[in-house]
Amino acid sequence: MALKNRKIAFVGGGQITKIILDNLTARKQIPTQQLFVSDPVKEKLYKLHKKYEITIVNDNREAVAKGDFIFVNVSPQVVSHVISELSELTLSKNKLLVTLAAGVPMTRFHPIGEKIPIARALPNPPSQIGRGITALAFNAHVTGLQRDDITELFSSMGDCVLLNERNINAVTALSSPVITYMFFQSLIDAGIRTGIDRETTTRIAYQTIVGAMELWHHRQVPPYELMAEASTPGGVSAESLFTLDKYTFRAAINEAVNRGAQKAAEFSQS
Repeated sequence: MALKNRKIAFVGGGQITKIILDNLTARKQIPTQQLFVSDPVKEKLYKLHKKYEITIVNDNREAVAKGDFIFVNVSPQVVSHVISELSELTLSKNKLLVTLAAGVPMTRFHPIGEKIPIARALPNPPSQIGRGITALAFNAHVTGLQRDDITELFSSMGDCVLLNERNINAVTALSSPVITYMFFQSLIDAGIRTGIDRETTTRIAYQTIVGAMELWHHRQVPPYELMAEASTPGGVSAESLFTLDKYTFRAAINEAVNRGAQKAAEFSQS
């Protein structure tokens, strides 16, 4: 079955559901009449129906009955309730459960059925403009065709990486854009401190970040080689790098990602 023939049901009408629907409908990958959504907040459902012309269903059980792919797009705190609901149903191996709940491992869904196909997906916020990265993991019961179709779906949101599930928590922290935004804001603040106006320093910081990453993408060399090329001995860039090392910039980034991964792992134990 090709992706365009799949019926997709969303359990939860929050931000991630909207991001996925934005991409699916913009690219017309799946007809809107094959998209279904359930959520206890009726206002969310009406807004989704109005914007995307998708079908509202009465509850999570009906969503599961309708979909070939069932996306569980709820917060980690709500997962147990959803699992309790769905465990009363019998899911066939033709249905793929796709969980996007942060930190929640696939084994948590075993009460629904230990042999049901499950995918765990983690798209990051830039996915909403098609420039994201999605980490995907599959259990042993996912077929090759299901794997291909779900990978195609998430590829519409940017790039995809296939990983063992044990690495997903680290990706949760590594792919978050907040560290990048903080770095961006820090460059802006530093430029203002030197006397450049906010608008100009924002443009400079933005273009420097984008240009630097495009250069890396073009060259595909380790970043330290580009750092060495841009740093003449005793020069401005060399002094900047020395100062960043003095204030443990790299160690701070490393620890931030590590702590974020630990926080994601805590959700799996709750």
